[in-house]
Amino acid sequence: MEDYPFFPVFVDLSGRRALVVGGGRIAARRVNTLSQFCPNVTVVAPSIHPDIAALAARGRVKTVARAYREEDLDGAELVLACTDDGALNAAVAEACRERRIPVNDASDRSRCDFLFPGIARRGPVVAGVTAGGRDHALARRATEAVRRCLERVLDDDD
Repeated sequence: MEDYPFFPVFVDLSGRRALVVGGGRIAARRVNTLSQFCPNVTVVAPSIHPDIAALAARGRVKTVARAYREEDLDGAELVLACTDDGALNAAVAEACRERRIPVNDASDRSRCDFLFPGIARRGPVVAGVTAGGRDHALARRATEAVRRCLERVLDDDD
């Protein structure tokens, strides 16, 4: 079978619950982005990155400072597995599949139902950028280029 790229879809997360398993550096970047689109983000991890704690202090996310339990998935409609433990991420992904919850495993593209994009946002315009989950540096550079483009184009309209 051909290796098809992921199809870009923009989803309304305003009334949904997102769960992030993991509280480190990668989780912090993703939680910061996700919390701009979803008002109901819960982060479960034994230790919480200071950037996530700061978001929690501002009421942007909820944190649960303990190890993940499968019942944390109850009510979740989107899950990010962002731990530094590949086996734990795999277990989270498998449990999500059994429950038909879309999941992104930060440690293994093959266990992702969706990719977490780079986001370029200016006013009401939102662009998502991915390099297919294979080249994060390329995706980062492309996202920055799109951000600069949006600034240039949308600032010209003022």
